[in-house]
Amino acid sequence: MSTPSMLYGCIADAEMPYFACFRKPTSTSLVLTYPVPPFTTIIGMVANALGYSRPNYFEGIVKLQEVLWLNLRPLTPVQRPSRELAKILKLVGEAREQRKPTSFPSSPMYKYFLVRPTFRLFVASEDNDTVIEIVEALRHPYRPLYLGQSDDMVTVEVKWQGEVLPTQSDQAWALPIGAQEGAQQPVELLRLPLAFASERQVVYSPLLSLPADFPFRLPHPEPMWCFGEEGETVHLICVREEVRNATVGEARRG
Repeated sequence: MSTPSMLYGCIADAEMPYFACFRKPTSTSLVLTYPVPPFTTIIGMVANALGYSRPNYFEGIVKLQEVLWLNLRPLTPVQRPSRELAKILKLVGEAREQRKPTSFPSSPMYKYFLVRPTFRLFVASEDNDTVIEIVEALRHPYRPLYLGQSDDMVTVEVKWQGEVLPTQSDQAWALPIGAQEGAQQPVELLRLPLAFASERQVVYSPLLSLPADFPFRLPHPEPMWCFGEEGETVHLICVREEVRNATVGEARRG
C-alpha cells in the first residue's frame, strides 16, 4: 500500500467517569479486560455517535473500517485491573425471549475492570468529509455514548481537528507498533481486536507495545504521523489494509 501524502484527522479524549471493562473475547470462566479499549470498541462508539441503526449496523461498521486510520494511548497511568464477583446470566434455549429475567441460570465469576480510565484517541482518514462528520457526531452524538459494556458511560471531548502529515520521529505518543526490541522502557505486548472481516470473524491488530509512560522513546526514528498543535507523533493502523491482509491470509490457508 502506498502511503498517502496527507491525512485528515482529529484527537479526542475519552473519559470514563466510573468503570470500564473491555472484555477479552476468549475469556470464559473469568471476565478479563484489556488495559485499553480495542479498536473495534472505538469504531463501535463512533458508529453509535453517528446514529447507525440496528438493521444496517454492520454495514455502517464496514463503511467506517474502509476509511479509518487509528491509534490511542492512556492518559491516566496504566493500572492493574480491579475485580469483583459477578453473576453472569446465560441464554439457554430457543425460547429465551419468552423467559422471565429471573428464570435465566447464572453462574458466579470474577469480572475484572478499570477504575475511571481516560484515553486519547487518534482518528484519521484520507477523506476530510468523513472526519468532519465524525467530529460533529462526537460533539453532538445521536445517542448517549459508552465504551466497552453498555453501562460503561463515556464523555468524549474533541481536542483538535486538522491535517495529519507524515514525518520521522523517535517519540511515539500512541501505542508503538512492534515489540520494540532495544528500547529502554518496559512494555506490555498486545494484539487488540481491530475490525470484522465478517459478522463472526474478528481481525486483530499488529503486535503493539503498551509502555507505562508516554512519549515512548524508540531506538531510532521511524515513519509516523503528526497530530495537533503540539506535534504528537504516532503510528497509525490502516484498518482497511489490515482487514485485507487478514482476508488474503485466511484464503491462502484455506
